[in-house]
Amino acid sequence: MCRAAFRLLKNWELSDAEVQVLLGDNGIAFRNEQQSPSDDMLVRAHLLLGIHKQLRVLFVDKRRGYQWVKKPNQTFGGLSALEVMVQRGVEGIFHVKEYLEAENAH
Repeated sequence: MCRAAFRLLKNWELSDAEVQVLLGDNGIAFRNEQQSPSDDMLVRAHLLLGIHKQLRVLFVDKRRGYQWVKKPNQTFGGLSALEVMVQRGVEGIFHVKEYLEAENAH
């Protein structure tokens, strides 16, 4: 699951710093095969993959979903989903996932 999350974040074209924030403190160490994933990292990876799943439902073209993450969104007070997730950590990741689930429920 964590490797899939790394591939996803690569597709989102994030910096190492953004990846570190989104996957938690041992994210880069895990990627470099220096540590096993922590429980926190597993939760974050699960939520991020859930976001990806919801974006695939919303956008037929997966590139549009990748781009959506970085686009300002009025729902998030003009911030992008990425900014919400980076600024608020797990809570922000969960919030973005819930928002997308609600959008897809319509």
